[in-house]
Amino acid sequence: MSTERVTGQREQLRRRKLGYGCIAAAALVYSTTEVSIKSVSDVFSTMQITVLRVLIGGLFLLPFALRELRRRKVRLDGRDLRYFLCMGFICVALQIVFLQLSINAMDASATAAIYSGNPIFATVFAYFILKEPLLKRNLAALGLEIVGILFILNPLHIQISLSGFLFAILSTLTFALYGTFSRISVPRYGSVAMACLVLLTGGAELLAVTLPGEIPAVASVFDRVGLGIFSRVDFTAGYTVKSTLILAYICLVVTVGGYLLLAKAVECTSATEASFIYLFKPIIAAAFSAVLLHETISLNRIIGIGFFTAASVTAILPVFLEMRRSEREGGRP
Repeated sequence: MSTERVTGQREQLRRRKLGYGCIAAAALVYSTTEVSIKSVSDVFSTMQITVLRVLIGGLFLLPFALRELRRRKVRLDGRDLRYFLCMGFICVALQIVFLQLSINAMDASATAAIYSGNPIFATVFAYFILKEPLLKRNLAALGLEIVGILFILNPLHIQISLSGFLFAILSTLTFALYGTFSRISVPRYGSVAMACLVLLTGGAELLAVTLPGEIPAVASVFDRVGLGIFSRVDFTAGYTVKSTLILAYICLVVTVGGYLLLAKAVECTSATEASFIYLFKPIIAAAFSAVLLHETISLNRIIGIGFFTAASVTAILPVFLEMRRSEREGGRP
């Protein structure tokens, strides 16, 4: 075997190890999303957390995004702006707001478990939108997720907020929809630039809605039509040393760090392997919720999380084994 080939294989192994390190770190970071937001939900208003999180996160990602766009020689125009306004509406104005509302109304561990199912729902959207094949393992995984949802909801003895459950499902579906559409555009913009521009445009859209809510007449209209979360949003309220540190963690570690770790994981491994993050999230998030928020993880919740984990394994493990087999065969002299 030539020296160049050995060196190439060692470099590939080094990158894969780095990629799996990023996957582990991203799984840990993303598993704290719901817990950290829940811990300040009684201090900051729903839209205060959401708008600050996406705008600050987007601004910190901006240097990385600009470098990525320059490297790809992409110049943005009006068509790109319209596209990102649409994606920002789906991913931020809908998905992140639904996630925030779910966290406010329901246990963090339950929200995290349901939200971790978005890769499976994404395969269904990819079948209808991108015309990708829907494999038997994807259908089996979807069935396991539905069973897991039923255990978490526990229809015979409902223990969680129905509105929180509905918002969690809507957040999961809209993020899966965003992920499906973004797969078309990531090759052009890059994953970091895509995330940055979506956060900034979506945050600007939310800001454009919340700022008029400071006007009493507009606020009363929002209240009458059930959009009270957009009225009287005080972006200066609730700041203490503790709440500010947690908010900084949400903006910089969860949002910025999470996106960068995920992007690096995809770069060093693959999108399929990077989705392992959602394999571990329900378990880690449940542990954080029990320890930090003192949430009681009931038996039916544990069983539901188990079904979610089984669904992830069902969908991801065969692909991973196939990739391993292809690499071994390709590496034979």
